[in-house]
Amino acid sequence: MRLTVAYFDARVTDALVEAREVSEEIEPFHAAVVQAVIAAFEARAENFALRLGALRGEAATVVALRGRLDALMSANADLTRLSVRRSGGAPVRVVHAHTGDLDALQTYEVAVALEGEVGRVLEVVFQIDPSIDARYQRLGRFKRSIGVEQESQHDIERAVTQVLGLASVLVLLVAVGLGVWVARSMTRKVTELSSVMTAVGQGDLTVRATPRGEDELSQLAAAFNGMLDELAAAQNKVAYLQRIGAWQGMARRIAHEIKNPLTPILLAVQQVRDKDPGSSPAFSAMLRTSVEIIEDEVDALRRMVASFSQFAKVPEVRLEPTTVGRVLEEFERAYGHLTEDRGEVLEVDLPPERLSLLGDRQLLKQALVNLVENAVLSAREAGRQPVRVAVAACVRGDRVHITVDDNGPGIATERREDVFEPYETSRQSGTGLGLAIVKKIVLDHHGEIWIEDSPLSGARFIVALPKLDDSAPRD
Repeated sequence: MRLTVAYFDARVTDALVEAREVSEEIEPFHAAVVQAVIAAFEARAENFALRLGALRGEAATVVALRGRLDALMSANADLTRLSVRRSGGAPVRVVHAHTGDLDALQTYEVAVALEGEVGRVLEVVFQIDPSIDARYQRLGRFKRSIGVEQESQHDIERAVTQVLGLASVLVLLVAVGLGVWVARSMTRKVTELSSVMTAVGQGDLTVRATPRGEDELSQLAAAFNGMLDELAAAQNKVAYLQRIGAWQGMARRIAHEIKNPLTPILLAVQQVRDKDPGSSPAFSAMLRTSVEIIEDEVDALRRMVASFSQFAKVPEVRLEPTTVGRVLEEFERAYGHLTEDRGEVLEVDLPPERLSLLGDRQLLKQALVNLVENAVLSAREAGRQPVRVAVAACVRGDRVHITVDDNGPGIATERREDVFEPYETSRQSGTGLGLAIVKKIVLDHHGEIWIEDSPLSGARFIVALPKLDDSAPRD
């Protein structure tokens, strides 16, 4: 009997010790999530500094600086303070801050030097999502509960000894079997969680633990999965923002370098054409043809420069309460003619209920225009007759889903992430910037965008944005 109790106690002790070790090994992943969030804050701060650096071409007055800071504060709800100062003194200091008790917030401060402004530093203070710390506190509670289980182990041992002393041989066998089953169940959970952690430690962030039951180990597995999801999402967002920032800087430089020589080139060839003495009809015809070709190519370069400039200067988001119905109505009224000249069909299905969100109507309409134009041009190149595009909105949980469906060729599953990268396109006339602008706008609205198969046999773009509380004021 004592040997049975000792066996059961040893197995449970080992399982509890392994559970504590697992909970302690999970703690570094919380630090990884925090570092990923901090990296996202630093990338956004560098993006803010890049935008403010454009003021050096304007009248860099306090009024202009205050206006640009107001725009950034309005577009980013998690900013608690923005300030610009001169290092080594304070002759210029413009500060904007959200109202509220800043000392009660969990914040992170970033200081970035303004490009082209010697001595000027942008200080940005972000509010950290309190749910990250709350999840870490939950892990602490799980760890403490395992400690309580360890402390109460001796009391359990005495109770089991008394029960086994009074039980029959049948009860003894049942108790032993039950104890072995419980111990093995806990050991399997710990072993599986340890295997998942080993895979994550080797760099595989796609693996997930399988929570079974409602005990502490299952809750620990669920919390660990949540941390992995947040870590992967934060890493993806940071990487995309960094790539977009780099592409925007390159697009700005390319547009500047190409735009300047276009007008002298065009004027030079036109002057050569005008100075033609006309002594040789064949030469004159060749000269006119050459000038026409150069004019066409210069016009194409100008359109390309305009695309680069639009991508490099995506406006700051100005978030304000608005309704989805108003966004779709204004889009349909302003851009419903996109397909009229070819007998094509653009359907806009307004939501039946009053859906609200915090958004920038102009930028959301621009995102819809880019998505619809991409759908129409892709369907035309695929030879669809007639072209059909449908725009609709609905609620899914705490998010508003805006869908754009088409009857085009669709998008292969392996390319559905790549199409949002700058200059990635499969269309002959595409620049590869439209969908990148759309994703940048959606991320600035704290939303997501992805692609599925459309019931119209083409592609379905889904834009998911946070739904505004029904009690909040609307436009």
